[in-house]
Amino acid sequence: MTGGWSPDELRALLCGARRIVLVAHTNADGDAVGSLTGLYAVLRDVTTAKVVPMLPDGCPEDLTWLPNTTSIVDCQRNATYAKQLVSEADLVIATDLNGFDRTGAMSKDFMVSNARKILIDHHVGPHRDEFDIVVSDDGISSASELVYWTLRQTFGRNAVGKEAATCFYTGICTDTGTFSYSNTRQSVYLATAELLTHDIDPMAINRNIKNVFSTARLQFFGHAMSRLMTVYPDRRLALLVISLDDMRQYGVESAELTGLVNEVMRLRDIDCAVLIREEDDAVRLSLRSKKDTDVNLLARELFDGGGHERAAGATSHVGLQETVAIVKRKFGVQ
Repeated sequence: MTGGWSPDELRALLCGARRIVLVAHTNADGDAVGSLTGLYAVLRDVTTAKVVPMLPDGCPEDLTWLPNTTSIVDCQRNATYAKQLVSEADLVIATDLNGFDRTGAMSKDFMVSNARKILIDHHVGPHRDEFDIVVSDDGISSASELVYWTLRQTFGRNAVGKEAATCFYTGICTDTGTFSYSNTRQSVYLATAELLTHDIDPMAINRNIKNVFSTARLQFFGHAMSRLMTVYPDRRLALLVISLDDMRQYGVESAELTGLVNEVMRLRDIDCAVLIREEDDAVRLSLRSKKDTDVNLLARELFDGGGHERAAGATSHVGLQETVAIVKRKFGVQ
């Protein structure tokens, strides 16, 4: 871990706070929700502060089975209340994002807050100037693993109970593809082994992560890969373009597309997959690679996005068709 932090400094800041707000990124995934709710479970027990977890656009329905998700404030639905909580906080902790710009409409509220600010994150390029303490390791598997090790160093192994262990294990599983991605170095197995000592149920967690498709969602995945995907064998590229009309046809929401780009990566002869989906206010890109393409660099060059070498994302504001044209030019395809 890097960032010039110490467990003693972090412990003093956490235990001295009266009102703590926790936040993760927009379009929350398993790691965002897992790291957020796990951190909440621990801080609720080891501090006397009022701790409030929040997400810019709420918790995805697929993850509401996790402990403590009912405590999450949906900033989109409760904007006034969320802004009040941030303005009253004396400590803000951000996880699974590298800067407050990943909090969407709440970004300015976090930026102007007088609270002390802590970042615990595993993405490339943390915005260090926005935070008082930065705990960063872009080589670690997930924010959930990093939050676990940070709390373990700060409060000891016994500070993490069954609820938090369930949350952290879920975040690790979702961000590593159940230990199948390239971000699985030795530390993730050590963390997982320790989390399993808390009597969590890995089989139930795995079922809750994977067996959550509605009929419409599964049918849309088939439609997307058969009708909306183009494969460019000479570029070892798969490009999947999804419009709002496509989603409306099947009655699926943007959040239900989680995991689709990873299914595309099952194709034997591609190295890179790019999912481009239209939303009401922007166009979102999800990029994945197996070995030869640095999609973090690619996302930065395309739309000032970022993430990891093998998994990254970006946001475009030039419309769906122009976004697709820009991506095609970048890869040299038509």
